[in-house]
Amino acid sequence: MSFQTIFEIQQSMTVNNRRMVGQQVARSGYITVAQYLTAVPWVFTIQPHAYLYYPQVRDIIQAIDNKDRQLPETITFNTTNLSWFNKMRGTATAATLNGAPAANTQTLALTSNGTFKAGDFIMINGYTYKITADSAGSSVGINRPLIGTPASGTTVSIGNACTFTVVAESCPTYTLNPMTDGAFVQWDAPFVFREYIT
Repeated sequence: MSFQTIFEIQQSMTVNNRRMVGQQVARSGYITVAQYLTAVPWVFTIQPHAYLYYPQVRDIIQAIDNKDRQLPETITFNTTNLSWFNKMRGTATAATLNGAPAANTQTLALTSNGTFKAGDFIMINGYTYKITADSAGSSVGINRPLIGTPASGTTVSIGNACTFTVVAESCPTYTLNPMTDGAFVQWDAPFVFREYIT
C-alpha cells in the first residue's frame, strides 16, 4: 500500500484524462481538428505531503522503492480522505452491459437501476470511464473509447467502487532534513502515475 498512501496524504492532485487531439491551422486561418483514437490513459500528478516524519514513514518509502517505476498498484478512492473524487451524483447503484458493445465505442447500452449524471464514474473490466452527459441510465456516453471487448451482461462498477490501476511514471527522490531523533522528508518533485493499460 505504497502509492495508495501517497494519494491519501497528498497536498494536491492534478488529473489529466484529455483525449489526444491534433490541430492544424492553414495559412488562410482555417483550423482543422482531429481526435486520434487512443486509450486516453488517466494520469495523476500527486504533490506529496512535505515534512513527513521519516521514522514513521520509512516503511512507506521502502514500499515505494520496491515498486519504483516498474510494478503497478490499484488505487481506490473509497476512503475517508478521497471518496469525494468519484462519489456518485446520479441515483444508479447497479448496472450491467445490455448487449456486447462495438469496439472502441464511446456509447454504452446499460441495464441500470437509476440515473447517471455528467462526471459520474463507471468501471468495466478494470478500466474506469467518466459519464459525459446526464442519462436516464439505459444509454451513456463515456469520455474515451471502450478498452477491450466486454460481453453482454458484464457488471459495471459505479462511483466509489471504481478503481485505477497505475504505474509510477515518475518517482521523486527525497531529502532528509534532520531534527531531534529523526528527520523530515522533503520530496524533490511530484509523483506522476499513469493508468496501466494492458
